Amino acid sequence: MNITNIENKTVQVDNYQATFLTLKIDDQLFRFDLVDKKEFNLKKGTRGQLIIYEIHPLLIDHNENIVTTFINSKPLYIDKFVADFENAINEITEGWRNWKNYVQDRNINFTVDTFLNNVKNGTGKLMEAPFSITQKVIKVCNNHNVATKTFGNELKQDNFKLIFIADNYVIAKEFRQHNN
Repeated sequence: MNITNIENKTVQVDNYQATFLTLKIDDQLFRFDLVDKKEFNLKKGTRGQLIIYEIHPLLIDHNENIVTTFINSKPLYIDKFVADFENAINEITEGWRNWKNYVQDRNINFTVDTFLNNVKNGTGKLMEAPFSITQKVIKVCNNHNVATKTFGNELKQDNFKLIFIADNYVIAKEFRQHNN
């Protein structure tokens, strides 16, 4: 059975591990292997309609290439620039991700404060974000006469999928039925 065959049906999360998910449908159990799983937010016992997305704000981080953007001049009105910057990201993510995710990186101690200092100084790293978010933010920069430089700014797409069951979800390349 292909997972698309049970789309819009009521399912219950029976079990899961890092590589698979077992769903209960009409008192039958079906196991799906999670091929190249990226995000997982499921709870055992969750019951609801199974919905599959190929386009969704949660998928942008996985289906688009990540572009690095640097700032090369400072905005005249910093607070207005930051507000417009935040709004541009929120327009794309529709509230599914926090805008700060794209302007901070704990691995290299790049914090929101670092981002704000770079904006005030008009130099340094601005963000790392998916292509569509970068395009939207560059328009904001242009509107504020802020010069930027991007690296990797061409669209490369992947095809991860998202399944929702109630408010729980999983993102993976494929949900393949497990055959014993």
